[in-house]
Amino acid sequence: MVRSRITAAIALGANVGEPERTFKRALSLLERDGDVQILRRSHWHGTDAVGGPAAQPNYTNGAVLVETTVAPGALLERLHGIESHLGRDRASEERRGPRVLDLDLLYALDEQGGLITDRGEQLQLPHPRMEERPFVLAPLKEIAPEQRLPRSGRTVSDQLAFLEQSGGLARLDSPAEARAWCEAARAAGATIGFVPTMGALHDGHLELVRRAAMENDLACVSVFVNPLQFNDPSDLEKYPRDFAGDARLLAQVGCAMVFTGSLEGFFPEELVDGELPAAARVPAGPGAAGLEGDFRPGHLGGVATIVDRLFEVVMPTRAYFGAKDFQQCLVVQHVADLRGGRPEIVRCPTVREPSGIAMASRNTLLEGEACVQALAISRGLRAAKAAWEAGDRDAASLTRQLQEGVAAPGVDVEYAEVRDPGNWTLEAPCGALERAVGLVAANVGGVRLIDNMEFDEGLR
Repeated sequence: MVRSRITAAIALGANVGEPERTFKRALSLLERDGDVQILRRSHWHGTDAVGGPAAQPNYTNGAVLVETTVAPGALLERLHGIESHLGRDRASEERRGPRVLDLDLLYALDEQGGLITDRGEQLQLPHPRMEERPFVLAPLKEIAPEQRLPRSGRTVSDQLAFLEQSGGLARLDSPAEARAWCEAARAAGATIGFVPTMGALHDGHLELVRRAAMENDLACVSVFVNPLQFNDPSDLEKYPRDFAGDARLLAQVGCAMVFTGSLEGFFPEELVDGELPAAARVPAGPGAAGLEGDFRPGHLGGVATIVDRLFEVVMPTRAYFGAKDFQQCLVVQHVADLRGGRPEIVRCPTVREPSGIAMASRNTLLEGEACVQALAISRGLRAAKAAWEAGDRDAASLTRQLQEGVAAPGVDVEYAEVRDPGNWTLEAPCGALERAVGLVAANVGGVRLIDNMEFDEGLR
């Protein structure tokens, strides 16, 4: 019986030991039985380690094109066997950590040159993430530059040029594209860390992305100025927007994909006269009671609605939010609970400027004297926290010290209150507290700023 022959592309990577020597031994083992013939081999490329543990060695990567009568599944098993023979222990190694040898089957072609598709527990053909990895495409370009890729439709050469132009970051313009990208990543067994944003990114956002990239196989970000969460049209109009600048920053911190979209794109065929009907909106839950819920009617409901849709599009393993938006974190957790506790919500500490002010996209709108006046917000929070650390547990006393601390010229305070972070209530609590968080919203120089501080850091 004559067995059909296939052509397959294989990626090689290593950053432990002597990679080039390891590659030579691996290729010798691959051809040993005579049913695999190497047609072309790339040069070896040195690349930075992406993600995973800090300070791990740089990688050496390459690619080979082979012709074989071995079926794709059996070929992948052989590759894993070679890895094991040369010292790799997949079961015990750290995720995205150092590798003595990594062999991946990228794609396979039948005798007519057609792409072979296979979606098993171990085998994923074509490899779902090869199109977003410049360190894979660069050596592949040497041996198969005109091979057309299934997801983008581009040739290997064109896709590599596209990624190099965008810093290795996949930039998608619609929720539909993002959904397809995430489905492919999940099909490959990848965990996804997701950071929803409205853009105008700062170091606080980037810290969320860094953590998402560290704790998951892939990190992705949405950039969408959501009109559903603006109760003031002028605030929506002046909200800073710089998608190109955001993408440049994300490409530097391990983000794999960023996407944007329109309200119609997120809610196709659901808008009526350009508005989303009340029946289609997601309830914000008990965390929306009071404070932000009073001063920005509908805002937290808009957050709940878009976050629910974003979770539906991305279906992330984990989603990352900054603790600066305290009530928003309560609302987001409520949305996840409505979805059966998925994704896992990760609340990350507030990132602050050296001055102490909480980083926020709106900070870019502060000008002149307002930059100094805004410091009263964090100063008041620190004063109330100092009182807590000195032993004050009375809710009214803590609130008074917070309000006195934030009262300053040029600071128009909307609220400065204390709540129990584990038992959110509409009204301010009375008497002694076991836990406390101070929350402030104020307008400074025409810019609305919010901040909060948990007085008992052990609750994080």
